[in-house]
Amino acid sequence: MRNSRKTERGAGQFLIRLAVRAAPFALAGRGSVFVCFHALRTLLASKTKSLQWLMTSSARISVLFILLAVVVCALLSRGNLGAIDAVRRLQVARSIRLGEPMVTADDVRQGFGIRGRNGVPQAWYGVGQSLLLLPIDALVDATATPIIRRFDLDPMRAKQVRELLIAFLMESFLTACVLLLARRVLLTFGFPSTAAVAGALVLLFATTCLEYVPSGQENELLLALALSALAGSRAWHREERGRWAMLAGLACGFAILVRLPSLLETGVFAIFALAGGTNPKRFLAWFAPPVVGALLVDRWYQWHRFGELFSTYIGIYGRQYRPQGQPASFPFSYPFWKGFLGTFFALDKSVLLFDPLLIVVLLLVARNWRSLERDLRRLLVCLMLLLVAYAMAYARYFDFGGDVAWGHRFVLLPVQLLCLFAVPLLLQYRWPALWALVVASVILQAASTVIPPAVEIIQRDFGSRRGVLWNRAVNIAQIATNSEDQQRFQGIPVEWRTLRYFPFQLRFRFPRLAPWGMAGWAALFLSLPLLILACLKSGTEPRP
Repeated sequence: MRNSRKTERGAGQFLIRLAVRAAPFALAGRGSVFVCFHALRTLLASKTKSLQWLMTSSARISVLFILLAVVVCALLSRGNLGAIDAVRRLQVARSIRLGEPMVTADDVRQGFGIRGRNGVPQAWYGVGQSLLLLPIDALVDATATPIIRRFDLDPMRAKQVRELLIAFLMESFLTACVLLLARRVLLTFGFPSTAAVAGALVLLFATTCLEYVPSGQENELLLALALSALAGSRAWHREERGRWAMLAGLACGFAILVRLPSLLETGVFAIFALAGGTNPKRFLAWFAPPVVGALLVDRWYQWHRFGELFSTYIGIYGRQYRPQGQPASFPFSYPFWKGFLGTFFALDKSVLLFDPLLIVVLLLVARNWRSLERDLRRLLVCLMLLLVAYAMAYARYFDFGGDVAWGHRFVLLPVQLLCLFAVPLLLQYRWPALWALVVASVILQAASTVIPPAVEIIQRDFGSRRGVLWNRAVNIAQIATNSEDQQRFQGIPVEWRTLRYFPFQLRFRFPRLAPWGMAGWAALFLSLPLLILACLKSGTEPRP
């Protein structure tokens, strides 16, 4: 007990000192964060040349969005990277930076990894998210390691603190990028500032984006890169300067490094940019080199790990892990029509159920198609085609929809981009009944963050077949009223049967720190509506 209290006291002092010491470095990240940072910097460059910009409504909205991103990430934080995939991608970053093994011995014992060159285990991921994590990991090492030495923290606790800080910095950066870039994209289509701010807020709070803020998966990074590409394309339509085409190419190229199927959105965004411009050769001259460069890096990385240029890590995974009786196409062995139609209609994965704002967009577009601005119509068609293309590409993947993921995480990018336009269009073409779907979406996404999605998957495996959303509602009701059905929660850890926000999970690790953490969480939660209202109010002020 004495050692436990000493550890808790040391952890508390450590977190306080670390926060003070790390604050000046919070904006010092470099390296792989260049793409999203460059997008924000260049898009706002014309207004940041003088201190007068600090007095504009645009500046206030930007500051409020960054503050909102930090608060949201603090509220949703799980105290770790949120998913084992993110932990393993961090290990790849440490392998690049420090020469550590790409796959740890513990992961090898658990069956993770693909045999690469000389039998060395390799991770079955692209390198993109690891490149984002690399400078963040270096920043945390530089600020946290000297402080850790002063406290009696065992190696496990020290590693947990490092992961917490890495996760928080990554999540805050990406969430701020998503909010700022979403607003910028909406403004380029002529939506009023109020509608643009509302659209960015709704993208965060009323779509699956909210669940993927703390999950550590690559979805939010891909969303930020897609918004960067769209912002660059729209700036190209307006000015036709080469730097905007290069920005779009950089964003698409980095997305390819994150996930090779991002070639799909690269092609779609290129078509959209070319269709709205007047100088296709100039656009391609600036857009193509970063994309080609990313493909060359991806192919070199494949050769470096596996000694093959014209294969993918998924194909090698299929060769090495194909279960007996599965076809040679494994892991693409799921029935095509079951997977394709399930993307839209399956109870556990339907994009229409998990992102109801998609219904709002489809109804508004169908009703007001002729009155929509031409470039917006073109983009909406491109995004719908991208959604169908992704649904087809992943229809046969054996792990349909990502299994334990919230919704169909492999096709979320076009869904979220379409949902970005839901509320701006609803404000423009009034249809009061559809606001009920907006409210329902906010409630649904808030519910997605309360307990892990693995709870409903376990219950499904035990025979509960009413769908994830129904089970989530029942689970929250039973947990909130302290009337849990023991048979229903059979095999589910106690940590998963309580709020999964970090301060509430502290009760199982540092019970003496938990009350302080929960008090801070409550204060942040109460400030959230005020921040949202401040953002909306700043959006109503006239732009200079």
